[in-house]
Amino acid sequence: MTNTQSILQNINPKKNYKKFFLVWGLIFVLVVAVVGGIYWWQTRAPKVTYQTKKAFIGDISSTISANGTLSPTNEVSIGSVISGIVVEVFVDVNDNVKKGQILAQIDSESIEQNLYRYQAQLESAKAQLRSTEVTLQEKQWQYQQYQDLYQKTKGKTPSILELETAKTAYNEALSNVEIRKASIKEIETSIRATQVDLRNSKITSPIDGVVLQRSIEAGQSVAASFQAPEFFIIAESLEEMELNASISEADIGKVKVGQNVEFSVDSYPTKIFKAAVDRVNYGSSSTSSSTSSSSTSSSSTTSSTSGIVSYEARIYVDNKDLLLRPGMSATADIEVASAKNALLVPSSALYFKPKTQEVTPSKTSFNPFMQTGPKRQRQASTNTKSKTAVGSVWILEDGIPKEVSVEIGISDGQNTQILGDSIKPDMLVIIGQKQGE
Repeated sequence: MTNTQSILQNINPKKNYKKFFLVWGLIFVLVVAVVGGIYWWQTRAPKVTYQTKKAFIGDISSTISANGTLSPTNEVSIGSVISGIVVEVFVDVNDNVKKGQILAQIDSESIEQNLYRYQAQLESAKAQLRSTEVTLQEKQWQYQQYQDLYQKTKGKTPSILELETAKTAYNEALSNVEIRKASIKEIETSIRATQVDLRNSKITSPIDGVVLQRSIEAGQSVAASFQAPEFFIIAESLEEMELNASISEADIGKVKVGQNVEFSVDSYPTKIFKAAVDRVNYGSSSTSSSTSSSSTSSSSTTSSTSGIVSYEARIYVDNKDLLLRPGMSATADIEVASAKNALLVPSSALYFKPKTQEVTPSKTSFNPFMQTGPKRQRQASTNTKSKTAVGSVWILEDGIPKEVSVEIGISDGQNTQILGDSIKPDMLVIIGQKQGE
């Protein structure tokens, strides 16, 4: 009996149940703690740090970029209007020349021979004229004598036939004189034309300047009857040049005469040259490209054309140091607007939007791609009058971002002018935010 009771006590499940519930209770508490910690970690509000910068007073300018080519203000291409052989060239590239100076000589022997022939023809024609004038005087005297005799004899003598014959001879002599005079004028015209050709055989400079290009050598044949050849290119002065810049149609409305320009060339990458807009062309210079496709089965052809429209602005350049040369490519920045002592904020402040919901919204927001806010005419302290755009910036108010509507003025990409009194100097505007762990 005693042994039986002892065995039953050993197999009593009460103690095992207590341990079982204790172990699983601990596991449950641990699971709940882990799940709760994960939930708290995922749902806790992250720490937000805002990056701010102060609004400040400063000068600002807005520019547009354009590419162009430098050229002299007055460049002359010199060629020949007569044909022949170049017998001598007197100047070379970079030579300074004066107006009227002979640059090259074309063989003029055949021209001189023609001139001598025409002069001989002129002398012969003048001699023939004198002979016909003598004949004219004789025929005129005979006709007048017949007229007087006819009147005195009251028509009895000479006869009507003799009188008309004398008249005809007189008129014929008169005509011969006019023919000889016309012949003389024709020969004189030929002489003048030949003299012009003789002068043109000497290629001279029409201006004072410097030779930029020379494309002719002694012994070269010139055929001016097919195409006027180009011998020299002369620039009047390299101390004054012009930059012909190509402006896109989107920016041409901003470009005005007198605006300041800064440009650079590849030859002097660290040097900035200053200039001014001298002229803005009304006519456009457009380039176009077209593509076409055809189908033989349907006998149809389709084509499309796309064009880029640009306008040329002439920029006056002072080149007294002769650093710049014709043909150089330049990249120019044209100042189209500027403001002095303007209230400025970083341009990034206009693009900032907080990622947290704990903000104070404004009715107007700034869209960097499309400004849909109201626009109105406002007199700004700039050198151009334009309609002001409306945007917004964010400031911190008691640690919470607040949106402020602003009127936007000039921007140079890095900073933007703020008009009105919605933002004060030294006010902190938000340009970014960081979320901590």
